[in-house]
This record gives sequence, structure tokens and C-alpha cells, in this order.
Amino acid sequence: MNIDFLDAGCADAIHINFKGTDDKTHNILIDGGSEKGRLYETGLRKRLHEIVNIRKEIIDIWIITHIDDDHIGGILRLLKDADLLQAVDLSRTTFWFNYSIWDYDTGIRTNNLKNVKQGITLREYLAAYSQVKKDITDSHPLIDLWGAKLIILSPDNARYNSLLKLWRNEEVKMRDREPSSLKSIRSNDYGRRIEDFDTSREVKDASVENGSSISFMLQFNGESFLFTADSHPDVLASAIKRRFGEEKIKLKHMQIPHHGSRYNTSNALLELVDCENYIISADGYNRSNLPNKETLVKVLRANPDKNIKFFITQENELTRNIFKADPEFNINLTFPTPGNSHLHFEIG
Repeated sequence: MNIDFLDAGCADAIHINFKGTDDKTHNILIDGGSEKGRLYETGLRKRLHEIVNIRKEIIDIWIITHIDDDHIGGILRLLKDADLLQAVDLSRTTFWFNYSIWDYDTGIRTNNLKNVKQGITLREYLAAYSQVKKDITDSHPLIDLWGAKLIILSPDNARYNSLLKLWRNEEVKMRDREPSSLKSIRSNDYGRRIEDFDTSREVKDASVENGSSISFMLQFNGESFLFTADSHPDVLASAIKRRFGEEKIKLKHMQIPHHGSRYNTSNALLELVDCENYIISADGYNRSNLPNKETLVKVLRANPDKNIKFFITQENELTRNIFKADPEFNINLTFPTPGNSHLHFEIG
């Protein structure tokens, strides 16, 4: 099984490709990244072109984890890309998308830029032209997709119902914003030394949208990969305990939630995971300076006897120097290989 984290800036766009038990090749996409700037052209669009125009394959499943712009923006851009959209033929694709049937009233929301309006645009198109499965929660039994087994870990029913309530009542006015550029909005924590972080003090992510993220463990031929989107760590930890008990789950790779935000990775979650390879879809140049170094330090402290590897989707001056203040530590940071704009992984 091949898994690629596409070029998406501080966003998620993931492609899974494998030969199933039916002896056919299958493609699963997770989110679509942002619609801003060059990212759609070099990331999602390029990969879709390869799948449908070069390989002559279809997208079997497209998982939309939640409605934030950095996860669905690229899909909305596809809806405006007439030539490619016709070739992709989304009528042959089944979408997993936790949407609400409720519309919204236009208004102002000042605390962030989450976009219910974009979710509605996507809902209307998919409802008309594609197959859509919603109500995707951790109450689902194990799902078998041609030999690839998916165990849904998030959202739980409480977070899912919170999304439906938000969708019904939220007053949103989308404001234009510039894509991530090589200019940080706030100062990051990369200049702090490892020993200066107090990782025992944790603050929870309160975002309803992030809490509604579809996250799951993928099992294929005896190996496991954890896809976390922007999930809340307490939901993931509770689901893992319920599914697997108190023993650690063995993972070949784990995506760090919410682009490495310190609000979405907890000590309690890391204690349940046996893993050496952690993936972060971020570029350092974004409003929240993701990934937070504090998150990476937390992973290191949870695994003192392991050779931890951090795989980061974007290599630049910031991400190369996250641990510049700690020259005595040999921290393994891995980026896309020269000539590639994606991180490539294999399991099974």
C-alpha cells in the first residue's frame, strides 16, 4: 500500500493507493488541502490528473474529515476546474462527509475563520452528483475496504452532534485572506530549547470543527497507520482504550493531529501509542506557526528509548531549523526527497 501526503502547505491532502483483495487497484483520498495559491496546482490537481488521465483509474473513496478550508478548499477548487472535474467523474466516488442538512444565516464570527459556507457549497454539489455517507463516528464497526481495514476513532457522538448544532445555528461571513506566505504572523517557539518546555501543562482545543474530524486507524497486511486530521486528543485516547484496552497500539506511522498544534496532542494519547514515525503536514509559515515545537518535544519525551523520526511535508528555512537551538541533540527530521513535492510511505 502506498500513502502520499501531498504538497498542501499547512493543510491535509492524502492519497492512498493499493491492490485490494478483489485484485483491483483502489484509490482513497483524504481531504484536498487549500484552494489558495499554487498549492492546488502542485498538489491535489497534479495527483488527480495522474490518477484519472494517466493511470485511467477512479477515486473509490474520498474522506472529508471536516469543513475547515485547509481540508476542503482544494476540493472546492476542483469543482471550478471544469476539464479535470469532467475527467475525475465524482459520480463514481463515494464520499464520507459529516455534513448537516441545515443551512445557515449570514453574519459575523470574530473568533476564527472556520467556514460553514464552504461546507454547504460542497454538500450541495456532492448531494446532487455523488454518493455521500454521513454519520461517520466512532460507533461504526470495523470497515473492510477490499482488504484495507478502517477503525473509526473520531468523532464521538458528542462531537458529531456539536457539529450539527453549530452548522444549524452558526452565523458566518467568510473573509478573503491571503494564502500562507513566507512570513509568520506570530513568533514561533523554535528558539526555545528542549529542556525549557513544560509539557505537563496542557490546553485543549475547543474548536467544534476540529472536534468533528474523522480520524481512523488503517490496517493493511499486518501493519497500521493512524490518520488523525485535526481531532481532539481526548476523543482519540478514549476510542483507543475502548477498542484496544490499556495496551499500547503498535503503529508503523502516526499523523500528528492538527498539523502539530500543541492543543491536539496530549501525553495521555502518546502513552497509548507504540510508534517511531510521526508525520506532520505543516510549513511553519501560518497563523499559528504550526508545527509547534512543544508538540514535537512532547513526542520525544514520551519515547525516550526510541529513535523518533519526524516527517514534515514542507521543507523551508523554518522547518529545517525547528531544533536549531538544540545542537547537542540529533533530531531526525525528514522532508520530501528532492524532485518530489510529497512524502511517500508504504505499509503492508
